[in-house]
Amino acid sequence: MISKDWFIGFIEGEGNFNISLSKALMKKSKSYLFEFYPILQFRIFLREDDKEALEKIKNFVGVGKIYKKSYKYSRKKGVNSQDQYVYMITSIKNLLVLKELLISSNFHTKKKKDMEIFFKVLDLKIEKKHLTLDGYNEIMALVANLNSLNRENFRVKPVTE
Repeated sequence: MISKDWFIGFIEGEGNFNISLSKALMKKSKSYLFEFYPILQFRIFLREDDKEALEKIKNFVGVGKIYKKSYKYSRKKGVNSQDQYVYMITSIKNLLVLKELLISSNFHTKKKKDMEIFFKVLDLKIEKKHLTLDGYNEIMALVANLNSLNRENFRVKPVTE
């Protein structure tokens, strides 16, 4: 059995609060007005031989799924890479379970800022603010500051009317 403190430490080392900006929704939904649609993903990637740790985490949190990420194509191209497993939480309902578990936790690294931004965007989506001009611009500004500002490729200019 793992503890909450162990889980927090594991997140600080291996966890990822990711917000993808998808253009795909624009193609599928004529009612969504903006260029990017924010998709929230909490992820932990580990080598194939560490899958058991992900299973313990999934059991501890009580939500999420574990997927195999194959690097077969990369190996065919000559890249020396091993397959991985990823523990993911993507649904709003399950992300709320994660938020409840983590929000009052004591993080010791910059991962705390990422968690706060991630959950702020989650709250904005729950409130349907991503469907408004001001909310969309707020989300894009937050996303630009995720993962220690290493998201230059996601710098999106604010949308005006």
